[in-house]
Order: sequence, then C-alpha cells, then structure tokens
Amino acid sequence: MKKWLFILIVLMVSAGGLAFYLLQKPEVTSTATGAEVRSVFSDHTWQMNFTEKMREETVNEETVFVEDQEGNKTPVSIELENEGHTLRVTPPDGGYENGAFYTLHLSDEIKSSLGLKLKGEQAIEFKIVTDLPVFTNEQELRDHFAALLENSRSLGFGVETAEEEAASESSADSAGSAADGGGGDFSTVNNQVDGVEEADIVQTDGSYIYMLYQNQNIKIEKILEDGSTETVHTILLGEGNFYGSSLYLSGDTLVAVGDFWHSQPGQEVSTTTAKVYDVTDPAAPELTREFSAEGYLASSRMVDDVLYLVTNHHPDVWIMRENEEADARLQPYIKDTAVSDEFFIQPVDQIQKIPESNSTEYATISAVPVNEPDTEATVHSYLGSSGQIYMSKNNLYIAAMQHTFFPMMDTMDIMPAGGGAGDETEIYKFSIDGLNVKFAAQGKVPGRILNQFSMDEHNGYFRAATTKGSMWSEEQPSVNNLYILDEQLAMSGSVENLAPGERIYSARFMGDKAYIVTFRETDPLYVIDTSDPTAPEVLGELKIPGFSTYLHPLDDNHLIGFGVETSLEETKPGEAPIVRQEGMKISLFDITDFSNPVEKDVEVIGGRGTHSPIQYDHKALFRHEERGLYGFPIMLYEGNDDMNLSFEGQGAMLFEITTDGVEPAAEYMDEKDPNQLYEEYESMVQRMIYVEDDLYLVKYNGIDHHPLP
Repeated sequence: MKKWLFILIVLMVSAGGLAFYLLQKPEVTSTATGAEVRSVFSDHTWQMNFTEKMREETVNEETVFVEDQEGNKTPVSIELENEGHTLRVTPPDGGYENGAFYTLHLSDEIKSSLGLKLKGEQAIEFKIVTDLPVFTNEQELRDHFAALLENSRSLGFGVETAEEEAASESSADSAGSAADGGGGDFSTVNNQVDGVEEADIVQTDGSYIYMLYQNQNIKIEKILEDGSTETVHTILLGEGNFYGSSLYLSGDTLVAVGDFWHSQPGQEVSTTTAKVYDVTDPAAPELTREFSAEGYLASSRMVDDVLYLVTNHHPDVWIMRENEEADARLQPYIKDTAVSDEFFIQPVDQIQKIPESNSTEYATISAVPVNEPDTEATVHSYLGSSGQIYMSKNNLYIAAMQHTFFPMMDTMDIMPAGGGAGDETEIYKFSIDGLNVKFAAQGKVPGRILNQFSMDEHNGYFRAATTKGSMWSEEQPSVNNLYILDEQLAMSGSVENLAPGERIYSARFMGDKAYIVTFRETDPLYVIDTSDPTAPEVLGELKIPGFSTYLHPLDDNHLIGFGVETSLEETKPGEAPIVRQEGMKISLFDITDFSNPVEKDVEVIGGRGTHSPIQYDHKALFRHEERGLYGFPIMLYEGNDDMNLSFEGQGAMLFEITTDGVEPAAEYMDEKDPNQLYEEYESMVQRMIYVEDDLYLVKYNGIDHHPLP
C-alpha cells in the first residue's frame, strides 16, 4: 500500500488560535471541502505539524505561499521548527489586510526525509476579520454546524459527543490562594484575587453559618451566645434534580450554584443553575430569582454582587451527524426569572464565533445581578472550548487546552492526551464591567496550564506557567515555561525549558515575582522576576525532597507550601529511583534573598496515605492571620507500602505559622473506632471557620465548637 505524508494544520496566531484540522492524503484535496471560508485575525499564524521530518530544501517560497484575492503573493515568513516536523507561516509585517480574502497554498513538491509527499496541492481559503462574527439567523447557525460536520467527515476527524467531550475536560478549578480575609471577626473564603469572590460549600456572616449539605440542602445554623449553634432552617434545593456545588454570601443575599436537570419534550436538559435567596431573616429565607444556562459549570466568580457563570454546552450535533435533515436544537436553553419562569432558547444573535475556531462546543458567560431580581441577566455564547478560569476585577480569562495530534503513517493512533509536544493552551480574554461582558483578545501559549494559580494579571499583562510534553516520554520530554502576554495577548516575554523531565505541581504570583514548583524526584522551587515583561528571568532555585501542591503567601518574603513528603527507593543500577509519597508536608520558604530561596522550616504530618483537601482545594485552608493560625482537615494514615496502610484517625489540625517557623497549635481528632479502616464521610471535617474567638469544625453530621488557641 502506498504511503502518503500526514500533515496536521494547527491554527495559531500571536493573539491566539483555537482549532486544528487533520489532513490524511489522498482522501482530501482541500481543507475547505464543504466548509465556509475560515475567519481569522490579521496577525494569524498558520502552523503545520508533520508526522515525519521535512526535507528543508522542499519547503520554500515556491512550495508554501499565500495569495490575496487578486492572485498576488503576500510577503509571509516561512520557518521550519521542531527538528523539521513543524512549519510556521507567519503574517506580513503589520498583519493581513482587514476584510480581505487570502489563500494559503501547499505544493505537492513538499517532501519528507523519507521521500513521502503530499498528493495534490492544498489550498486553504481564509478571511481577515476584526471582531467576532455574529450569527444573524438560525439557518446560518445550522449551515455553520453542517459545514463543521462535513469538514470532520472529509478530514477523518469525528466530532465528539457531549459525553466524550465532558469526560475529557476538567471543569473544576484546583489548588489555591489567599488575598483577602482571615484577619477580621469571622472567616472569609480563601479567594485568589482581592475583590473577586469565589464560591465555597460553607459561608458565614459572623452570626449564622450556611452549609451546603449533601449537595441537596442548605443548613442555616445560628451562632448562640455561648458559641454553640442551632439549626434555624433547612433550604430544600430541589426534589432530586438539583445538585448543589457551592455557595456565595453577600450581605443578606445567599446564592446556591449547582446542576439542575430539566425535562423538556423528548429530552432531559442539564443546566447550571443559580438560586438566589434573601436571607434578611435567615430563619425564613425567600427565593428571589433563578437563573439557568444549559451546560456544565466550568467555574464562577462574583464581583460587586454580579455573579459570573462560565458554562460549557455541547449542542445536539450528533443528531445532524446521523441525519443532516433532522431538526437538531443547536442553541442552548436559558431560564431567567427576571424575564420568564419558563425555559427559552437563547436568541441566535447572542451567539458569536471565535475566529479560527472549528469547535462545536459553546462557552457561555452569564452575568447575573443577584440583588436585582427584576434586572435581566446578560448571556453571551461563543463557539469555542472552555477550560481553566482566571478572573481579575476587570477581565475574565478562559484557558482552553488544545492537543496537537501526530498520526502515524498507516494508522490513526495519537499521542496520549497531555503528552504531545504540540500541546498548546488558547487564552480568551473578556472585559468585565458589571453586566457588560465583551470579548477583548485571544492568545496562545505552548503547553498546558495546571490550574487557576498558574495564571495571573499584573499591570495589564497576563502571566501563565505551563508544562509542555510528558514526564515519561523520551521523544518529547516535559519542560516548564513562564509566558507573559500584553493587553492584546501578544507574546511579550518568556522563560522556557525549566526543569526538563518534570512538571509543574504548583505556582503562585506575588507582585513582580513568580514562584513555580516542579517535581519528579526532588522539588525545585523557582523564583522568577517578571518586573520587565519583555525579559523575565530566573533569580533563584531551591531543590528539596517532596513537593508543594499549593503555595500560600505569608508575607512579601515568605511562602507556605502545602503538599507531600517523598522518599526515593533505589532500583537496579542505572535505573531511576522509585519516588514514594510519604506523609503530608508543610514547608515555610524564606524568599527574602531571591537568588537563594531557603526552606526555613518543615513539618511532616502522618505517614504514607495521609492526605488533606488543602492539597487540591485551596478553599479548605483555615486562616486567622492576626493570630498566625493556619489549619485544614486531615486524614491520617501510616504504612510501609502503598498496599498496607493503617488508618490512624480523622479530624483537623491547626498550626501557628510565622516568619520564625511552623509550630503545631492544636489537634481536633475524632475518637477512632478500632475496627475502622478508612475515613468516615459523614463525620469528615468539611471546613474550619472562626467567629471572633470561637473555632467551628463543620461536618455533615454536625458542627463542633472549640475556643481558638
């Protein structure tokens, strides 16, 4: 059987890109087959990833070129990268002309090092746009999806079903932070950005404790004069079709966010729903409004009593795939009681297409004024993927992972997700001003972003820490990077190729400095200066056992690391040692001398198997900064190997952490049943909060009350 060269064309742009197209010759003669002309921004860069190394002499201005609509060649730049596997076609100085049409040509004279060639010339048509295209009617939207399906068929690349896509995306933010609270009369949520509220499962106003119970109800507990609590009301969130995930509390307004299943004729519709309650009288809360957007929750934030929901929705494309004439519903369902008590289909003029995206998934951003029940929420849907969320007071960023696939010569095998050298993350920036949400810019960074704390906005610049490649790949070993993008998300500066063979486990931005923890056998903590956004540089590095999964600022010169202690077990000579996870670890880092960071103190808790929610959920961190107290729920285990762990107890721990060191302050451990082998869910501490001089351990089966040490 004759072999042809496989080529993967990835849409890239210095201000961003979104999708990729797989061309498998000889079946396809044009990437535009059955599709509309692609819309791209003026500074768009084409990237083509080949399955084989290319012969450099066959890639030149005669075999790769761009023509305008008059047939004139446009002065683009052509460059081979990635050891001859990647071809970049960058735009002319000043970009392409807005509103103009162009065609990218790839000659069949392009050959690989093995002599394989493309069969037939490629001609890729594209149009330059300055803003997001808006769909004007339902037929136009349907035609767009039909073109996407035709492209996916002709290119041998299927459109994922909602179930498949949802399984491949992580919709939860992880690992975390602190900017405000922790030093007043009662606990506040451990928010990443000051003034940008994040939801949590427990909230307090100093007089009442609101707890999301088993995802179905909200228990409202009144704090009595002696410090104990009593239940004054339980809000029933739904009859089994509402699954609550988090709460917001703002003054006398309580908001429950969760998943709501709604029955429509012939189908069950999954929505992200916010239920807003007036708790002026906590013993008699009143439901004041509901808002729902079809799709699953990516994340949410609240700024100045406006709730921002970012949801992902997969329309019924599978119906069109089976029968193009079928009446598939392509617009999301919305419900806003400020408008109607019934669900309605989102108007088509609220849907926009992100240029360079061939995604069939909607990212929907909803802005809901929680204290104005009669004011309609604003809803905008964008055809493009969603992912990790970072939000400042003025901008919301969505980081969507894009995998570059490298098909083999005779198969459709792909590299493991997250392991490709072509992994890239699209960054979408939206300006936020109350109910006004507007697409602002689009960018791209190589590699994948771990979580919200790998992103930051500072002095108008966006900073992102990424890992590219795989820790376990010899062909494409992992490297770690820091990228800085300007207000238009164009690349400003970078630090690349940190800790080859490792990956990022945590990151934290503090002012002009970035702190990154990578790990494979030891824990390097990198201190990076970003004061010059065009030329960031590594100032210092510290290597220690273990790793931190969450970095929390103590002050300008000290960081607290929460993570895992590790040990190395020697294997055969010449082979890498086996890394064993031991107990939980607290590290106090002194970064006063940026060029010489020091682990000033360390506390190891329990043995192998010991874990705490703080290792993956920053909101589980208890803070009373005035007293220097930090705490978290804990599940203690001991054991010599991973298969024989002994459960030692569960509860919570407090530590006094100051610039002098880490000292145990108090333990609140449940009495252990001798026959108990694992932690017990109902009595597990969910959150630790304080009100004045009292500490509360919030559990599903009750609230324990103790004086603060």
